[in-house]
Amino acid sequence: MVPAMVDECRNEMARRYVSAFAGAGSGAYIRNLRTIVTCHQWGGALLPMTINDGEPQDTFVCSPWVGYIDYTREELSRFPNPALVPALKAVITCVAKVLKFAEIDKIVHINNWMMSTNLLPSLDCNLVSAETRELTLRFPNHFLAIRSLTGRRHRPLMMSLEAEGWVLLPSRQIFIADDIGYQMTRRRDLKRDEALWKRSSFRYEELETIGQRDAERVAELYAMLYLEKYSFLNPAYTADFIMMSHEIGMIRYLVHRDQDGLIQSFVGLHRLGGDATVPLMGYNTAREQEAGLYRLGFHAGTRCAAQQGLSLNMSSGATGFKMSRGASAEIEYTAFYFRHLPWVRRIPMRVLAAVAHGIGIPVLKKYQL
Repeated sequence: MVPAMVDECRNEMARRYVSAFAGAGSGAYIRNLRTIVTCHQWGGALLPMTINDGEPQDTFVCSPWVGYIDYTREELSRFPNPALVPALKAVITCVAKVLKFAEIDKIVHINNWMMSTNLLPSLDCNLVSAETRELTLRFPNHFLAIRSLTGRRHRPLMMSLEAEGWVLLPSRQIFIADDIGYQMTRRRDLKRDEALWKRSSFRYEELETIGQRDAERVAELYAMLYLEKYSFLNPAYTADFIMMSHEIGMIRYLVHRDQDGLIQSFVGLHRLGGDATVPLMGYNTAREQEAGLYRLGFHAGTRCAAQQGLSLNMSSGATGFKMSRGASAEIEYTAFYFRHLPWVRRIPMRVLAAVAHGIGIPVLKKYQL
């Protein structure tokens, strides 16, 4: 197996990202997050690593409990088949009672950029055994986790992790368009988005610099969509996060302004190699739907990915919207390691894995969630 190439630009970005969190604290950048952020070196790759000691969390980016229990409970209020909701609630309640014994939020996440999708650099699979041994010696009482794994992108790594005893748990269904440039020429909804783009009165801009006013507006629009409309369990990014992530080259902010220069829609594009994702997005939800602000924001990311020949990871949610724009579904996994922990903490994870595979995946696929 060929060792992974070293990406010094990515490594420098990781250093600056970790330094920012270490200096100001996690709450300065993500209001509802409490974690310790440091760097971990995997071969030639520097990866942000978060360390949590079981303290209660209010967002899923460092908390499997929030992701698998609290968030799932919230999602049931929007479940498309109401007749199944009581049974699914009962299952979640039972799993939660068992999972409490695991202390699942006493956990170390490797490559945790604290976004919904953590793009993963090419890691040397030959180092899985050594890395696992090193991390368990350093954190003998913590779960280990790597989020945002898919068979489409990470199959060799996933196989190596499983061979070493890591357990893959499905986390959600995401949507990926590998050929978004080609889809732009064929998909009716993408052509309609392009037509809206060309006739829109909003002024498009890729931000070269971000001042305090624009950063506060971007954070406000993100909160309107991802916190107030979707869930307060999503990470609550601050204006300081917007400015920092732009300054270190981690996220490109693409915005639409109204005639007064006020940002009404934005998308944040994060790129790694040939892949891109949209970890932040927002728009003025108080404006009339006919303005097409959500579509304009999403299309800004789509156009940018198409122009650069990138595969676009559209994350989860809005299934019909994304599939009509050329994306296909993919199950995303989190890899957990817990062989070094006491049996009383291991068994609940086996229960969670059985439910996630036996019920979670079939439900995600059947109802296109």
